[in-house]
Amino acid sequence: MRPLLRVFTFSCAALVLAGCATSHDRLPEARYTLTERQTLPLAERLSITYEGAEDSRCPDNARCMWPGRLAYRFTMRIGSVAQAFYLVHGQPGYMSPALRGSRIELDHLTPPPPRGMTASGPGPVSYPVTFNMYAQ
Repeated sequence: MRPLLRVFTFSCAALVLAGCATSHDRLPEARYTLTERQTLPLAERLSITYEGAEDSRCPDNARCMWPGRLAYRFTMRIGSVAQAFYLVHGQPGYMSPALRGSRIELDHLTPPPPRGMTASGPGPVSYPVTFNMYAQ
């Protein structure tokens, strides 16, 4: 019964998110740069918060089994409904009905920051992120 409840809850959240979008009020194409914990209002009752980065990339001067990845964590809010998503270089962007036909992708012209950890000590405390919003 529990999996059925999850499916029903997710379906209700998707309907709430989709119900806010109409074909005549598309979000504008734009480029945004955010710092950690910064919120970007996109429309009435729609916002995106950049929560931070998760950096599992191999430290400088180290041998690693895999190269790791840098993932940027976001929360999209439409009214009281929140949905988390990640953006990762080299992977497809993010789409949701709440984005009104738009897609979010990391800016390919902005290089990722240097690795957060080095052999000599910790790196930067926070990573800014630049992403583009494209209309579909």
